[in-house]
Amino acid sequence: MLRLLQICILIFSVFGVSAQQETPVPATNNNSNTNNLEPLNNNSFNYTLEEEKVISQDTITLDTEADKAKEIKGTSINRDRKVKKAESRSLKPAPKYRSATLEEAEEEKSLEMSAAEDAMPPSPNAYQMAPGYQDANYGFTNSKIESSQQTMQRSPSIEQQQEMDDAVGYFATNAPNSFEYHYFNYTSGNYDVTRIDNLREAEKIMPDNSDVHAQLAAYNIIIRDADSADIYIDKMLTSGRLNANTLVYAEDLLLSVPSQGVLITHGFDDTYSAYKKQQDEGVREDVTLISLDFLQSDFYRRLLREDGFAFPEQDVIDVNYLKAFCELNASKSISISMTTPKEYFLLIQSNLYVTGLVFEYHQEVYNNFSRNEELWNTGLSKHLIDDAKDEKSKQLSANYLPMLLQLRKVYGQKEENQKVKEIDKAIDKVSLQCKKYDQVQKLKSSY
Repeated sequence: MLRLLQICILIFSVFGVSAQQETPVPATNNNSNTNNLEPLNNNSFNYTLEEEKVISQDTITLDTEADKAKEIKGTSINRDRKVKKAESRSLKPAPKYRSATLEEAEEEKSLEMSAAEDAMPPSPNAYQMAPGYQDANYGFTNSKIESSQQTMQRSPSIEQQQEMDDAVGYFATNAPNSFEYHYFNYTSGNYDVTRIDNLREAEKIMPDNSDVHAQLAAYNIIIRDADSADIYIDKMLTSGRLNANTLVYAEDLLLSVPSQGVLITHGFDDTYSAYKKQQDEGVREDVTLISLDFLQSDFYRRLLREDGFAFPEQDVIDVNYLKAFCELNASKSISISMTTPKEYFLLIQSNLYVTGLVFEYHQEVYNNFSRNEELWNTGLSKHLIDDAKDEKSKQLSANYLPMLLQLRKVYGQKEENQKVKEIDKAIDKVSLQCKKYDQVQKLKSSY
């Protein structure tokens, strides 16, 4: 039998985890956690392994970085085919991100490999025709995308980092003034702010490149230059690189965090959207945002250390790092975005409680029913439940289901039938629009 947390991790992490990356969550019997629901207010569910298999079949990829890697599946890629494709594309004018429908944007993003490959000058320079160019360009691009798609760590592996460094070395020797050299040298530093001059040079060469905008937004968030960060986030919204619907989701993400709490984000959409919502609209300015991705930066960690946070000794930002970070900072009301890959939750699942759109970390037993009832009735805007207009909005709304299912369970135990009906109406609406209706009905009927 599976606990609510495990099934939530499996079903409802809709950012940044591709169907190909999904692995079954092992069944455990964790009797120390109130998520094991035996008494009335121990607020979780029990499921069979068969139900888990049914539900896990339709996990959907939504994260921007995941979109960029749809055609890349590790070292099994046919290298020659990719190189030929890159060669043919290098002779074409650069495609640019633009305002478009979700379908157009997704199709456009699925064709790109990297900033250097997607935004080539109209005609190739001499260095781009050199024999080693495609190998270096592909080597960097593939390693960077692979590292961004890891479900258990944000830091590149040793092999990925080496291949990126090798590519930077190639361009340093053969094209030191190129976009590729400057952009690759900066991004291979994993948010090393001392390399900012390279990123600025890359921007001069390709000022409309959306990957450059993303890196400059991250840089300015890290150094705490909110005005500059806002400029580049706006550029990403205008170009369609950042979907406006993620801002709507981010509002309720922030509202789910306890007062004066910490929100840990993982990927592209949740990080930039929550930051934008805070800075532009003043939503939950009391919440401290911490990006697992940005924790690769020494400078980022230094500023957070000055704010009173403690950090693990290890350098690699991975599932063990998150566990240690939560333990070291347990007094700071930590919440983790539900859009984080489920692998990060497995080591700390006995300490996690669903509240709104986050998992709260508690070292003591925590009754999250009252908190969820408050959030549902008065705390959340629920815009994506009431007004989800496109596919991404509809899929994001699935992350409301864990909270709703918990409320339904407890109301049922209390025989508050009218409230069960009200919650059922919301559950059915969400499960229909995110295409999980049959799976959710099975969960409801199981108790």
